[in-house]
Amino acid sequence: MNLGVVVYTRGEKPGTLNAVWCHSEGADGTGIATGGPVNGFAGEYIIEYFDDQGESQARRDLVIQKQGSRYTLAWIRDGETTARGIGMETAQGLTAGYRDDV
Repeated sequence: MNLGVVVYTRGEKPGTLNAVWCHSEGADGTGIATGGPVNGFAGEYIIEYFDDQGESQARRDLVIQKQGSRYTLAWIRDGETTARGIGMETAQGLTAGYRDDV
């Protein structure tokens, strides 16, 4: 089972997020999410993740929902949820742990 952590920060352009991630299979990298709301983290995005060499690794729909002080996250490919996560806002941004749905 693949487990990971991701930190999202607001991008320079409205509706974007920057990501920094790592997971239990030994990989790490960055990502860019677009199409989200102007304010806050909750919303629907399209995100592309890159490895530590800048090569594209995955493109997913990302749905972030706020539930009180916590967030739930779902990564979706072709209408199927591929991973789920839970997170919270920290001084760095939105920090979330996730696991792949296998």
